[in-house]
Parts: sequence; structure tokens; C-alpha cells
Amino acid sequence: MATFGPEEFGTKSGRCVVFRHCEVEDVDAFLAFQPQVAAETSNTLQVVGRIPERAKIEAAWQTSIQDPIALRIGVFAENRMVAQLGFHPEGQPPHPWTRHIGRFGMMILKEYWGEGIGRRLLEIMEAHAKNCGITRIEAMVRTQNDRGVKLYRRMGYQIEGTRRQAALIEGTFQDEYFISKLLDAANEWRPPCLETDRLILRALELPDAPAIFEYASNPRVRQYTLWEPHQTVKDSESYVLDYAHDYYRDHTPEPWGIALKSDPKKIIGTVGLFWVSKNAKSMELAYAIGEPHWGKGIVVEASRAAIEYVQREFGAIRIQARCKVENRASARVMEKLGMQHEGTLKSALFHRGRHWDMHYYAIVR
Repeated sequence: MATFGPEEFGTKSGRCVVFRHCEVEDVDAFLAFQPQVAAETSNTLQVVGRIPERAKIEAAWQTSIQDPIALRIGVFAENRMVAQLGFHPEGQPPHPWTRHIGRFGMMILKEYWGEGIGRRLLEIMEAHAKNCGITRIEAMVRTQNDRGVKLYRRMGYQIEGTRRQAALIEGTFQDEYFISKLLDAANEWRPPCLETDRLILRALELPDAPAIFEYASNPRVRQYTLWEPHQTVKDSESYVLDYAHDYYRDHTPEPWGIALKSDPKKIIGTVGLFWVSKNAKSMELAYAIGEPHWGKGIVVEASRAAIEYVQREFGAIRIQARCKVENRASARVMEKLGMQHEGTLKSALFHRGRHWDMHYYAIVR
């Protein structure tokens, strides 16, 4: 079994825990940890009242110690186990055709949910897997496990399918997602940096969240947007991790962050394009900008660069955009881009408790 740590880690709430590989001597800590996990959630394979036999655990852990690919990381608060991740090759012994595949399972006590422990465990596992020549990681996660699914999606795992009625828990069938991640550079795609006379367009990353919140929480900015206003910086973090990075994983440039060349670190808005139909080579343009930068042509300048990129790199033929009829500023942006008004759809959108008429514009190469 591979070794790791000890590594001290500060949780989001300021508590200190230690990450390290598990030894056979840690079986007692696991036997105290397992019943609590079983009682707190049905999202693992642990069952209330079904306590593993100590001898079997010791034998299994002793066997895994002989496997250089296997990894068992425990997270300890003093001598108490509060989380564990187990990673192993696909198959015992591994088949020569599937030696590149690893599988894992993870458990965390409820009092430590949302503390950053799950993310760090996955980072440790992935670094180890790469060193071992593993290029694909698989796992199962219950569809009702919203926290787990959100974490895995943020970490780049894709849902490849659903196992229907995969578990029967207290008389109720539950489905499971089959998730995986490919450990290669292609999985970490980001839209390239684009430059215009005044602007830099770049991929969004988590440190950009406070700047995004600055304009996304402005009541005047959000007046006509199709997205909901950001109430806290956490909403802006979710926008980066769950929206932008989700599109990046599909190699879709939605969105770029807009920054002035005079202050390239601060995002003042976004612009991007997503597929309406890949078959028809049709994409939709979307944008937003902070109030201090209204009326300066920044959105038009950024949109032109973004449109030119997808026409050149993705072969986009049709670029469309839409706005609420009341949003004259957005309509003017589309007109300055050379888009043609194709029509107005009456009551096409129900949003924020009312129906809105929507203008549709498009440009065709």
C-alpha cells in the first residue's frame, strides 16, 4: 500500500486534522468511526448494526499494504478518525487490459461535511493515481447524495450513467450514478486567453468570485438578467465551479471573464458562447458587465473577440442572442455586433414571477 503524510490540514471552520495513510494499528479507530458513519447517512455501504469483524479488517488492510497501487487515507482529529478514502486497482489481480483503472470510496463524518476534507482526499488520491500510471478513476455515488455529486462534478468527474434500483434501503429502491474522471490534460481544458485593444478575456477561476459578486449582486445589473442575483460570495463561487467549470469540461467557452488590460486581475464582467445545436453549428452569445463600465463599448468589444474565436475554432455558422424586451442596452449591443432582429416572442419566458417578451437576434456567417 502506498504511504502518505502525515499532513496537517486546517478545515474551513478552523479545526486542525491530520491526513495520513492507515496502518493496521488504526483498525480500532475505524471500528469507532464506522458505526457513526452508518448511523448518519445511507450514502455509503455501511449498515447500522452490521459491524465488520476486526480480524477480517486487519486481514484486508494487511493485504492492501502489499499492493503499491492501493491507498487508504485516514483523516484524524487527534486520535479519532473522522474521514477515510480507500483507492484500489480495478480487479484483483488487475487485468492487463484494465490496469489503467482505479476505483475509490470515501466516507466523512457529518460534523466535518463542507470543511474541504473531501476535496483534499480526492486531490491526494489523484496525485497518487497519476504516479502509479492510473489514467481513469471510477466510483459509484447515490443519486440522492447531492453533496457528493456536487463535489465530484466540481472536481471534474463525469456522470457516465445511472444504475437503476442499485440499492434497496429500508424498503426503498435508490439509484446510483456511475462516475469517472480521466487524468489527462484534456480534462482540464480552459478557453484560451484572448486580447483586444482594451481587454483581456480569460477563464474564470475561484479567486475571481469576490469580483464577480461585486457586480452580480448589484440590483441594477441583475434587473434584466436571466440568472438569479448573487446573495453571497458563495453564490459567485458556485457560479465559477458549478457553471463555468462545468462548461469548460465540455470544451465550451462559456464564459470568459472580462478584465481591463490596466487591471487584468479584476473581472468586470463575462462573455461566452454555448451550443444551441452542434449539428447546425449554432451557438448562443451571453454577456454581463458591471455598472461602472456601462456605455463604454466593452461588451461589444469582448463579444466580437469571442464570436471570432468560435467561428474560427469551432466552425460556428449561426450566432444568436436574446434579451428581455425592456433591456434596450442589451438589444443595442446585438445591433452593434451586426446581428439582425429575427423576431419577438410574446411571453416566451416566465421569470421572477411574471412573463417576459423576448427579442431574438442572430448573425449568420
